[in-house]
Formats: sequence, structure tokens, C-alpha cells
Amino acid sequence: MIVVPARMDDLPELLVIESASFIQPWSRGSFLSELRKMPPSLYLIRREPTACILGYICFWPVADEIQMLNLAVHPDYRRQGLGHRLMAFLLDQAEEKGISKVLLEVRASNWAAITLYRSLRFEVLYRRPGYYEPDGEDALVMEWTG
Repeated sequence: MIVVPARMDDLPELLVIESASFIQPWSRGSFLSELRKMPPSLYLIRREPTACILGYICFWPVADEIQMLNLAVHPDYRRQGLGHRLMAFLLDQAEEKGISKVLLEVRASNWAAITLYRSLRFEVLYRRPGYYEPDGEDALVMEWTG
């Protein structure tokens, strides 16, 4: 498995995974914005350099913390540890940059993601009522401190 920065020509596969993963998927424009950033903010996981995209993660280093924005694994490849590998990559990046705090939001009903984050020592800081649209589901704000 390799984790590499996403490129513009990855956009069609990213959009497929995104729309299969979320009630309110990111737009093409949102992905284009991330793909144009330097240093990269969007990373892919593949079995080898030219293989299909299995999943992706997007995060921003901001001052002394990292904000994890998005994580998705293609439905055909879930429950194989790919989300854990992507999160481990993010935490490695934090440690390399000397950043000791990572924050994220997750749907309160997304037990698979919450279980993953807790396995990596993320803790719930607080609940954001009605955060997610269009259904008004609450978000849990979680934090990792290294």
C-alpha cells in the first residue's frame, strides 16, 4: 500500500468514492480547490502507483494543529484497515511537523469512524448540535494529542 498526494487526473475516481460515502458529498469545486493546494492537502491510498484509488484523506495543518477535513474508503475496500492506514499517515505527518493536536468532526451515528478514531486515541471534546446538513445530525468534535 502507498499513500501519495492526489493529482488532478485522480478527480473522477475521488468523486465516485465521495458520492458513495456521504449523504452530502463534497462538490467537484471543493476537490479542485484541494487539488490545487501546495503543499498538498489531499492524499490517496493505492495498492501500487498506477492502481485504482482505494481511499483518501484530506487535512490542513493550521498553526499548531491539524484539522482533518475528509476521509473516505471506496465501499468495495472497507473493513480492510485502509482508514486506519490513512489516519496513521495523518498522525505521522503531525509528528514530523511537530504538531501535537489533530481535530476532526464526525457524525454522531458513524460508529465505524468513531471506533477507528478512538482506536487511535482520539477523544470526544464536545457535540455540535445540528451540524450536518441536510438532516441536522449532530457532530462529535474529536481531538488527538500526541
